[in-house]
Amino acid sequence: MLIEQMMNRHVVTIQPTNTIAHAAKLMRDHKVRHLIVTNPARQVVGIVGQFEMSGATSVFHPESESADFKNPVSSIMRQDVTTAHPYDFFEDAAALFYEYRLTCLPIIEQGKLVGVLTETDLLRYFVQLTGALEPSSQIEILVENTTGTLEKVTRLLAKTNVNIINVFVHPTADPYKRIISFRVQTMNPLRIIERLKREGFDVLGPEMSQ
Repeated sequence: MLIEQMMNRHVVTIQPTNTIAHAAKLMRDHKVRHLIVTNPARQVVGIVGQFEMSGATSVFHPESESADFKNPVSSIMRQDVTTAHPYDFFEDAAALFYEYRLTCLPIIEQGKLVGVLTETDLLRYFVQLTGALEPSSQIEILVENTTGTLEKVTRLLAKTNVNIINVFVHPTADPYKRIISFRVQTMNPLRIIERLKREGFDVLGPEMSQ
């Protein structure tokens, strides 16, 4: 899936000359944890999150808090902003979040802000991708890491007349082994598990009581 299909196009922004107090109000009113800082041309020049806001006031001199909040957003914003393009893939965005420990990713097209992606958006999409919200069951099989193995398993599952929602292939400590994880559209996968075992597959789970 492309980023443009999952990003939020309604981005709460602020300009670098606005006050920290204004930033706090925007975050509170819109219930967001980040503000993208843009110039009048809607180019991204920074980002302000809860971490920056928490450090905006003086810890040792609370009486100066009101004065601190009158400072411009530019005084606390992060300027080294990691961005992505709407036509980048979901996996690319997830890699950026992981590599740079991001919580928010501005999406840029032709130099201008067009959307934003948050870690909540990624989590929501991942849950949808796994099919965990649908009535279904997950079956895990330990297989040889050889060509054609996945095809053999999917052909066998097709004979059970149960719809496959998704398939994930996980690495193991043994480079010659893989775990294939199927989510199938049934709440009782017993007959599928029995069929797999009869065909010699090593089914790791779930354990089904007779």
